[in-house]
Amino acid sequence: MIISRYLNREVFTSTAAILGVLFAIFISQRIVKYLGQAAAGDISGQMVWQMVGLYSPVLIGFLLPLAFFLGCLLAFSRLYVDSEMAVLRSVGVSEKNLIHMLLPIAIIIALIGGAVTLWLSPMANEITYQIRDEHASKLELNMLTPGRFQVFQEGEGVVYADSSEQANRLGNFFLAEIAEQDNVQDHTRIVSAQSAQRFYDEQLDKNFLQLNQGYVYEIDKDNRIKKVTQFEHYYARLEAERSIVSRRKITATSTPALLKAQDAQSWAEFHWRLAVPLSVPFLLFLAIPLSRVRPREGKFAKMLPALMIYIAYIILIVVFRRWIEAEKIPGWLGFIPIYLMMGLLAARLLYLHNRANTNKKVKRAGVQ
Repeated sequence: MIISRYLNREVFTSTAAILGVLFAIFISQRIVKYLGQAAAGDISGQMVWQMVGLYSPVLIGFLLPLAFFLGCLLAFSRLYVDSEMAVLRSVGVSEKNLIHMLLPIAIIIALIGGAVTLWLSPMANEITYQIRDEHASKLELNMLTPGRFQVFQEGEGVVYADSSEQANRLGNFFLAEIAEQDNVQDHTRIVSAQSAQRFYDEQLDKNFLQLNQGYVYEIDKDNRIKKVTQFEHYYARLEAERSIVSRRKITATSTPALLKAQDAQSWAEFHWRLAVPLSVPFLLFLAIPLSRVRPREGKFAKMLPALMIYIAYIILIVVFRRWIEAEKIPGWLGFIPIYLMMGLLAARLLYLHNRANTNKKVKRAGVQ
């Protein structure tokens, strides 16, 4: 029991440390991407951290199997380097015992990975789409980027404004609502004002855009000025009359909906999500024989071969997913051939590792 707790603690500590480092690297790249989108006016500044928070479970689900694999390798390699594994062998701890003692941490990580990929990640992707649609459906004053033309209402409007010294105020405001070609009675409306600021109507409980000192130009379908109106104050609602619903990727579809659809795309996405929890036990079986190093080699000696095997495993999963999407293999089959190959490879490596340990014991007995 003491040995089991010790091994589980070592693997968990190494896995958590590696996951933290990998997460920090990848999430930093995503933050830079979102900040660039915010600077370009594609998303608001407030949305940046919302998007980062929603992307975090997706990233954790992707990195968790790799972090667990590397954590097992580092933990076992350190035991070999410090000769702790030799002591465990001398008291009768075999590969079978190691697997049995480490199954609790493997099951916990597999359950966490399954909950993230099968439930949390699709929900986070759907919420991300909803936030983007809400942003695209309305264009408020605090979302305007001074000195940049911005499109709203799905390309039917263009707005531009300069910056101002006063807070919550814009200067040289320009707004153009382009007429739809299918509607002959509609007309293009252009609004020009010296300044703009937000105005809240308590009775309607709505925010309006108050334009000050400007003109409204109405242009007919022949591009002729139909009417010109001068105003001192003009109030406008910069919101789309209809909500925008973008086309969802399959990553935002819930797992029960994937199982209900049972088409090629749904089967491929379902097996892709299921690969995270199912990969954990196979990676544990591989890490035990691959982590064996001599004390003088160092604990990173077998890291490169192990990473090559993991990369080959990921490549096979990507290839099989494309085959399922192209209906070259049945959807129900999924990644089962890959799991069989991984199981055979792990069994072969464990057998060779166990035989090597047995030969060492026989040689030592002969010498004595």
